[in-house]
Amino acid sequence: MVMLTELLGYQVRDRQGRHARLADLCVALLEYDYPPVTYLLISQDNEQKHIDWSEVAAIDGRRRRIEVTDLARAETISEEKDVRLARDILDALVIDLLGRRTTRVADLLLRDEDGLRIKGADAGLVAMLRRLTRGRLRRLDRDALFDWKYVEFLRGDPAAVDSGAGYRLRINRLPAGEIARLADLIPYLHAAELIKLLPDEKAADVLESMSIERQLQVIEELPEDDAVKLISLMSPDLATDLVGRLELKTMKRYVSLMPKRIRERVIELLRYPEDTVGGAMINDMVCLPGRLTGREATNAIGEYLKDTDFTTLIFVVDDEKDRFLRGVITLKQLLTMNPDDELKDMMDPFADALDPLQPVTDAAYRIVESSVDAMPVIDKDGRVIGAMTVDAAITSLFASTSELQTLRIFS
Repeated sequence: MVMLTELLGYQVRDRQGRHARLADLCVALLEYDYPPVTYLLISQDNEQKHIDWSEVAAIDGRRRRIEVTDLARAETISEEKDVRLARDILDALVIDLLGRRTTRVADLLLRDEDGLRIKGADAGLVAMLRRLTRGRLRRLDRDALFDWKYVEFLRGDPAAVDSGAGYRLRINRLPAGEIARLADLIPYLHAAELIKLLPDEKAADVLESMSIERQLQVIEELPEDDAVKLISLMSPDLATDLVGRLELKTMKRYVSLMPKRIRERVIELLRYPEDTVGGAMINDMVCLPGRLTGREATNAIGEYLKDTDFTTLIFVVDDEKDRFLRGVITLKQLLTMNPDDELKDMMDPFADALDPLQPVTDAAYRIVESSVDAMPVIDKDGRVIGAMTVDAAITSLFASTSELQTLRIFS
């Protein structure tokens, strides 16, 4: 076992007595839980070269040197794909996936197991003292050590994701809400980098769960194509909250690049002030004609479930085109009803409805006091134009500093 800061003070010598200074170590992070060192980076004749780890014959801790077969085999660095431990990981921000914590790497624990491998990240005060003494302080505080198998490290550079540089990609195993909580706690450039590490669908879910302030910071750091793609995958109501806070020129540009279906929904929601029901409602929900039988409705709902954000409550209408509200039925009721019964006979015809221009706080109290998942929003003619969910109600009733504001319960 050896610490990186100690190893960086070693000399590299070959059997012929030639020597060089060890500058860094390289690893390929993507391939293993405990990635092995692939190259030594040495400084020789005012030039940095790399030599394959297979050339290493021994690590002599007593003499503080690494013995290699032949330094003449060191090659000039032409293309750099692997990660450098001292340059890229020391002082980098890391996420401990087990403890759900973020910290900075002060040192790395390396162990000789079928090659020299990274085993842990040291983030303690002792590690910083070890660096100040250039590795001569041998003490190890195991309480400050993070198992590398459960660590994701970030460079603070969103563009690094596109460069092909190695990443752990373990962060994708966490739920979207937990990733969002961690992203809210780290610098915004690291948060943008974190978003780019995730698959698009997961990244959109994480973005939805972030605070609106962090959403703005992240989206402004992403390339236009990536930003538009993620916003288009968000729930239209949350996407509208985000694009509505962008600079006017940027907002118009992003909206124009969205898929037609999403663009139309976002434009419709942008018409309403934020403090009204229309500014807080969703307009991506399920509306089914009351004449459908349980069997027909169940078949129809399957298509909606693929790309509709709110499906907990089904709005029963005269027909899907005009959408005159006739009642509501829960998804559970729909799926368990008699296949031959019609929706109009099973729905609740007395559902309370909201006006899109009424104050959002008043509507929020009605939703919370009624203990419903959502209330339909209708225009002056009685057509369904949206729904205000209990999520939106909670958001409007708590201050922006409250952790409850970003709580997503049903949608």
